Amino acid sequence: MKNKERLVWFGAVLVLSVALVFRPSPVRAISETSEKYLQLFHEVLGLVQNGYVEPVNEEKAFVGAIKGLIASLGDPHSNFLDEEEYRQMKEETRGSFGGLGMEVAFSDGAIVVVSPIEDTPAMRAGILPQDRIVEIDGKSTANLGYSEGIKLMRGKPGSSVTIKIERKNQKEPVQLTLVRENIQIRYVRSNYFNKEKVGYIRLNQFMGENTLEEFKKQLKSLSEKKAEGLIVDLRMNPGGLLPLASALSDLFLPPGLDIVSVRGRGGELADTSKSSNSPDKFTKIPMIVLINEGSASASEIFAGAMQDHGRAKILGTTSYGKGSVQFVYSLSHGMAVKLTVQKYYTPSGRSLHGKGIQPDVVVKAIEPTEDDRFYLRKIGEKKLLDPLIAKFPDYSESNFQHFEKALKEQGIKLSSDVARILYKNRTQTEKERTLTDVDLDPQLRKALEILSEKKS
Repeated sequence: MKNKERLVWFGAVLVLSVALVFRPSPVRAISETSEKYLQLFHEVLGLVQNGYVEPVNEEKAFVGAIKGLIASLGDPHSNFLDEEEYRQMKEETRGSFGGLGMEVAFSDGAIVVVSPIEDTPAMRAGILPQDRIVEIDGKSTANLGYSEGIKLMRGKPGSSVTIKIERKNQKEPVQLTLVRENIQIRYVRSNYFNKEKVGYIRLNQFMGENTLEEFKKQLKSLSEKKAEGLIVDLRMNPGGLLPLASALSDLFLPPGLDIVSVRGRGGELADTSKSSNSPDKFTKIPMIVLINEGSASASEIFAGAMQDHGRAKILGTTSYGKGSVQFVYSLSHGMAVKLTVQKYYTPSGRSLHGKGIQPDVVVKAIEPTEDDRFYLRKIGEKKLLDPLIAKFPDYSESNFQHFEKALKEQGIKLSSDVARILYKNRTQTEKERTLTDVDLDPQLRKALEILSEKKS
């Protein structure tokens, strides 16, 4: 093969991309060990082809051997992509694909959720980071492996798939039947809190051809509204591309500062990204970055740069901890392999791999207690919610108090926060729901409080 198609891959497994870089393939002499085991491989292959009791599907045998080679690395972020998988990956780079809408990795015989994508079947079903998908349509993911598991979850929009997940701190697995959709990703969204004079930008992934310009456009709009503080929300953002992470970080840093460094085998420095002299700077506005366990890779690069240079407070919970870089190499016959080739480090030299970013201000999201989970299952099994919602169909604080009282009369002892989430989600129309609901978001509420205190 004369050339290898490389895609610098900074997101969690299956994060999408549009930037392809072509570079010549390095030529290396084969080692004595490689010669020895290649000979053994040919001997075993000959025995299987000639002596196995059933006819051998040679394509399946070779692909299985290649997958076994990649699996032996013990790295959930390195994968072999067959022709169909590689085609689907390239389709995903356009920001539209059929599936459930979550970023995943493969670890210890299960597909592990890195982050559900906003406004997708996975997010609406309540799938969480670190959920372990152990079955897909009744088939164990330990037997399926990563690639086959992904194939089963993808499919024609409108078709359904049943998955079983194991969740931390929950005794019984949860079985969900989801309907696949054509996943359209809207990367940048914004809001303005008029009372607090605080701007808010949510970035779903560090992806998309126009994301940088759209982000700058939203920043400019918030600046024109005289925003005196800024919240950048990277929660559930599984990552994306290094150049975009660097470019967005550059918007908030004075020139000449390190943003991220990348090191390859043996710790050899491969690249360092620094902030530029660009006039498009927002270096003065007080700023908070929101992260959680679904914030990975490029999100951690951005948050790490802001934290190390004291540019912003990081608020939320510890991030995912993916500090490795993948290249996608195109192979013959329309196939590809995705390999971890480097690790990245924050400006202070921190490696976040397996550790994540520790927030400056720790604030947890609303989490159901064990009692909440018990009563939520009871509500689902007996369909107790519909008649109560019918009594109080319009959301108001007064109606919510009546609804909460009615729950208790039915013997349903939900915590007030979880009851409010249920009630709002069931009574508000799509038009009434907002990107930023402070009532249901203690992390956002705390960020607003901190920025308001800075002004006073």
